[in-house]
Amino acid sequence: MNRLLACVLIAACSGSAPKSETTAPSGGAPPPPAPRPQDPPPPPARSPSTVLQAFCHDELTSATKARDAIYAVSGARTVANTLELYNELSRHLANAANRGNLWKEVSPDGATRDAARVCAQEAAKLASDVSLDKRLFEAVKVIDVSAADAETKRMVALTLRDYKLAGIELDDAKRTRASELDEQIVKVGQEFEKNIAEDTRKLDVAPDRLAGLPADWIAGHPVHDGKVTITTDYPDYIPVQTYANDDGLRKELFIQFQSRGDKDNDALLKKVLTLRAERAKLLGFKNWADYVSADKMLSGGTAEADFIARVTRLSKARGKRDYDELLKQLKKTNPKATEVASWQKAKAEQEVKKEKYAVDTAEVRSYFSYADTLQGLLAITSKIYDIQYQPVTGDELVWHPDVQVFNVVRGGEMLGRIYLDMHPRADKFKHAAEFAILDGNTGKQLPVGALVCNLPDPKTAKGPALMDHDDVVTMFHEFGHLMHHILGGKHHWERITGTSVEQDFVEAPSQMFEEWAWSYETLKLFAKNARGTVIPEELVARMRKARTFGLGSATVQQMFYAALSLELHRADPAKVDPLALTKQLQTQYTPFKFVDGTRMYDGFGHLIGYSSMYYTYMWSLVIAKDLLTPFEKSGLLALDVTNKYRDTILAPGGAKPAADLVKDFLGRPYSFAAFEKYLAE
Repeated sequence: MNRLLACVLIAACSGSAPKSETTAPSGGAPPPPAPRPQDPPPPPARSPSTVLQAFCHDELTSATKARDAIYAVSGARTVANTLELYNELSRHLANAANRGNLWKEVSPDGATRDAARVCAQEAAKLASDVSLDKRLFEAVKVIDVSAADAETKRMVALTLRDYKLAGIELDDAKRTRASELDEQIVKVGQEFEKNIAEDTRKLDVAPDRLAGLPADWIAGHPVHDGKVTITTDYPDYIPVQTYANDDGLRKELFIQFQSRGDKDNDALLKKVLTLRAERAKLLGFKNWADYVSADKMLSGGTAEADFIARVTRLSKARGKRDYDELLKQLKKTNPKATEVASWQKAKAEQEVKKEKYAVDTAEVRSYFSYADTLQGLLAITSKIYDIQYQPVTGDELVWHPDVQVFNVVRGGEMLGRIYLDMHPRADKFKHAAEFAILDGNTGKQLPVGALVCNLPDPKTAKGPALMDHDDVVTMFHEFGHLMHHILGGKHHWERITGTSVEQDFVEAPSQMFEEWAWSYETLKLFAKNARGTVIPEELVARMRKARTFGLGSATVQQMFYAALSLELHRADPAKVDPLALTKQLQTQYTPFKFVDGTRMYDGFGHLIGYSSMYYTYMWSLVIAKDLLTPFEKSGLLALDVTNKYRDTILAPGGAKPAADLVKDFLGRPYSFAAFEKYLAE
């Protein structure tokens, strides 16, 4: 499938920004001269939605002009007269798609979010048209690249393969239908995601129900009319599930959280499954899972199912032991308990860790303020990748006052720019992700990316905004994606720049970078409490031991999600019942019973973003654990190893198959051995 077409059909890529970026002088510009009486009044400021519409229009117009220029080439087609134009077509098209895909998730203005959805739809329509355009296919196909460099040869090979997977060899009627399906898939997927983002639920509860929650969290939730408002956003949901003594409160919030989107997303899910199934069958594939994974490291639904089964076999017994330990813990406060409910898991787990491993998650939390953690993350990546961050002010692209902006530089060379949108707000994307804003194209534009998270906000906290360690891991994970995008952004061809690796490899660098959030070697650089005391080494050691508890139950839970995303896309969409399938697979894979009143799949945004390929997270973890093996002796800050990793895994972008990138770094093919050792710890 064409990479950009894949991006718009399953939202695998997102985000976009201006081609030129400037930083305001630190001293500020002098005031403009007063207008003379005869001067016309200045034009009114354009609204954010108008600015976005103009940008999108300009980029799509430029893409269309590049396509027309390809049509107009006379004589023999060459890299210079055709492939360069094709690259411009791809670049401008990606710029528009990226802008729409990010702004629809983050803009605080409803009109701008609506305009962004239209932008993304128009980009998707043009991407689909391009992917099914026989004149373009033939133009690229006849170019002689026998004397070209390796990256050009790979770009052409991937592009021709993308065309075939998009359906270029279908007859005219079927290609027309394929284009119609592409357009509908994008629109339905956008609506599904919109319903999740805009469905923030609230509970107003009496203050006495907050017993057990951290003092800083309680201080940040003032009483109004005798009640405290709790939302389903992560900075509320996670602490309540982890610490609240009130079992009923945890259950209420759990059901609300697991029901987001349930008003309309049942019907939308069935619709997108139907559209995807038809799209796959047009190409001769049995189902969408086989189609969408045809160009991945694990190719085909059967290979995915075999992988899920393999990991389940490795973790099932351990998952059962974890569950039994949780039940034993629960019985200490409720002797009549016969099972552990899903809303009881997080609290029971932290209690086991506290008693068995002497890890008090509230104590751990005290060492991780948001501000210090971010500064530590920037310092660590600066060191291991030989880069520096320069704060930017006055950036006109910023969509919300909370967004921080940094230039990424090495020596005197600017490598790219990053935007950090890290705290929750109304109608914003509810999960955590890295979005591309601009893909790096050498000589045309630098890579620009954004982190979009929902972490505790220093502005609303009473004192430092403290994070649970899981939040820290999330921050490091997403920053791993951002580094991949920026450091992999020095390529000429749009098709192979940045994170344009196989989609089931794209999580490996971010999964790997989580390890930097678990090592005392790195944590001691920034983790300190309000008194300035650095996190003790022995506490980190206990945290690492406690980390092994719950690994089995967490792994089978991930396999449940992977199986659900896969089987929804292998089943007949006319017959599949998502609720019944969810209940069946949860029973099959996990020891935790389905909770009545929930429809987690309606809020499972990955069904749009990853479609049938949620297995990607665990597959990437297999690779990530192998990538960590060279650090076992040297430590995580050994620059010879980090530089080699940067240069062989991140910097190449998609210039080589992922398996070859891993081999270049490790000196051997990837192996399951490190992952199996990890599961056995």
